[in-house]
Amino acid sequence: MKKFFYLAISIAIAGCGGHSHSHVAEQHEHNHNHVHSFTAYTGGAEFFLQHEGLAVGEKSCVTLFVTSLDNFKPIDSETAEATLVVGNKSMKATAKAGNKGVFHFDFVPEHAGEAVLHMSAGGEKAHFPVDIHGSHSECDGHDHAEHSNAEAHAHSHSHDHSHAGDHAHGHSHSHGAHPGHGVPTEGKPGDVALSKEQSWKIDFATAVAHKSSFDGVVKVVAKVEAAPDNFTTLVAATSGKVQFAGNLVAGKRVTAEEPLFYLEGGDVTDNDAAVKYAEAESNYHMAKADYERKKSLFIDKIVSEREYQAAEAAYRQAEARYTSMQRSFGDGKVSLRSPMAGYVSALLVANGDYVQPGTPLATVQREGNMNIVAELPARYASQLRNIKEVNVELPSGEVMALSDFGGQLLAVGSSVNRCNMVPVTLSSGNLQGIVPGSIVTLYMTSRTDGTESVVVPRSAIVEEMGSHFVFVQNSPVSFEKRSVVTGPTDGMYVKLHSGVHAGERVVTRGGLILKLSQGAAALDPHAGHVH
Repeated sequence: MKKFFYLAISIAIAGCGGHSHSHVAEQHEHNHNHVHSFTAYTGGAEFFLQHEGLAVGEKSCVTLFVTSLDNFKPIDSETAEATLVVGNKSMKATAKAGNKGVFHFDFVPEHAGEAVLHMSAGGEKAHFPVDIHGSHSECDGHDHAEHSNAEAHAHSHSHDHSHAGDHAHGHSHSHGAHPGHGVPTEGKPGDVALSKEQSWKIDFATAVAHKSSFDGVVKVVAKVEAAPDNFTTLVAATSGKVQFAGNLVAGKRVTAEEPLFYLEGGDVTDNDAAVKYAEAESNYHMAKADYERKKSLFIDKIVSEREYQAAEAAYRQAEARYTSMQRSFGDGKVSLRSPMAGYVSALLVANGDYVQPGTPLATVQREGNMNIVAELPARYASQLRNIKEVNVELPSGEVMALSDFGGQLLAVGSSVNRCNMVPVTLSSGNLQGIVPGSIVTLYMTSRTDGTESVVVPRSAIVEEMGSHFVFVQNSPVSFEKRSVVTGPTDGMYVKLHSGVHAGERVVTRGGLILKLSQGAAALDPHAGHVH
């Protein structure tokens, strides 16, 4: 099984969008010019541009990879547009995607100097500084256009637009870039290579490290319970032997007023439900007749008002009891109905049990708000008075802010219980996929003095032999393994004491693939460049 797994990884590293070009080999059969790489981030996309230089009068090959930041997959656009602006002159081109998210452009610049290359795809726009040289060797011998469905056509015309073509050289991090502004992004020796086509095929994502202030994190296991107004216990209205109404089991869906149990006297004559119903019916008719007789006598001033009121009270009581039993009695037994629509969360008796009035029979529950209940050691009592926010880690591993699903801190115990623990109760909305009784993990952060530290998503941390590290993106196709010293976590983010600077982009999904491939995939300076 292990051999098969490593073989699959090797194949994934070798395959690059159908182009046979090894990213592992250090020696190449043909020479390449230096590949210029630029990256720009817009509101919803990553633009990764590569070219081997632009020269006047010669075909200049430009490749663009566009990734949607919603899912880190290739953008869903069939075409991309490019405009090369040099002074007041411009050239436009349109390319169709040969492979989804990949666009090839061929330009033949007419003027040398600093220029700006404007790109747009799928409603997203970015621009890149480029230098156009007076002369250049022919493109690397590969015709980019032959990989596209249609060749990019370029034409030039006069243009009054001008743009500062400040071309900053060297490595640049994303924190120094403006939205949509392309900056040079170069890999480093020893980086792990992962082409755009490869990252699009796996569960991959990145995020920018930033500064945040959180401290005093308390991590505790808690239990999810139904809110009191969303469950009720059905109890026996009279004594008798329990008979289930149909195939009643825990978890079964029920409707309001649906019969769940029947109570019948069985062999216990003194408590026979039929006998009690007959007694209630007889008492009702007797009380009614006495009330009506004394009512007429009271009108004739034959009986006192006190006797009349006593007869009326006896009648009303007998009527209420008889009416109540009449609703639930039939075929010699009493039926007990569900008070609400929902499901049977617990059965508290067995079929055939004999019960007394008030005996709990079942718990009926409906979906709705839930409470999260935890107990914390007394030493955290002072921190609990300054709770800033609470994050909840669900059994699936997903971490959500309590406020995201309408939750809030409901109550903190003002004293400890018998176990010297402080009870904490939080209310929440309807947690989809979570049933009462589930166990979750809470990360409760308290207010701080405002000191900020660099944080990265918790999923960015990769552990290896007790040490922690992250993969820092030097370019969208090259990643640097960097050791970090971690601090507390709030469930979503981890505080870093060292290793990463704010603004650097780190891998949050796909780190394991990079870890497994780091020994096999040394950085190829042409990684991600599709010919």
